[in-house]
Amino acid sequence: MSGGYPHFGFHPDYLSNPSDLSYDRTEPLPSVPVFSRKSSSSSSSSSTAPSTSSARIAPQGKPAYGHLTNELAGCWQYCNINGPFPPNMVRAGVDGDGEVIYVGRAFHEGDMIPAKVIPGKNMAFVCHGGEEVLKEDFEVLRYGAFVWEYASNGSVPETAVKIGQTADGEPLFMGRAIYNGSQTPGKVHTSHGCCYLPFDGAEVSVTEYEVLCVR
Repeated sequence: MSGGYPHFGFHPDYLSNPSDLSYDRTEPLPSVPVFSRKSSSSSSSSSTAPSTSSARIAPQGKPAYGHLTNELAGCWQYCNINGPFPPNMVRAGVDGDGEVIYVGRAFHEGDMIPAKVIPGKNMAFVCHGGEEVLKEDFEVLRYGAFVWEYASNGSVPETAVKIGQTADGEPLFMGRAIYNGSQTPGKVHTSHGCCYLPFDGAEVSVTEYEVLCVR
């Protein structure tokens, strides 16, 4: 631990309220709502097509994973590391050098994995198989009424957001923790009893963390 920061919780110099988000709630919803909450379906969020009655179809060639069940639950938008990055992305933390990190997800080796997205560096990472993996194509989470809740040892709150899943169908959730002075988001893998963080080329496990939840 660096600088006396806690193991979990928002960086004290970043936002005073851990529920604060990165957007103005008065702004209109984006045109491609594709987010699905954990409780809305037991099927893979990567295989559920958006319903034309509740969501507009994503532009052709841009993958849409899941569908919107509640306008407060946010939406996913396709991105590439070369940009452009959309406004109103949901913040996840702050890197050690002060760069803001946002909530994302990406496919890797058959898994849909929570990702840390750093627009200021044109980078997005997932962790898999003991490594931090750079992803060029991914999705970012926009809008939504979210809050970060403390959890430990692989547990997640009832309102935790299902970000993705493994190739075997196990749900994966977005967690975050302070590690080496960086508030880093990663994946909560419940059967492994921990949250994995992509950090400095490695996959780091922590047992105390916060989980992204629907408010």
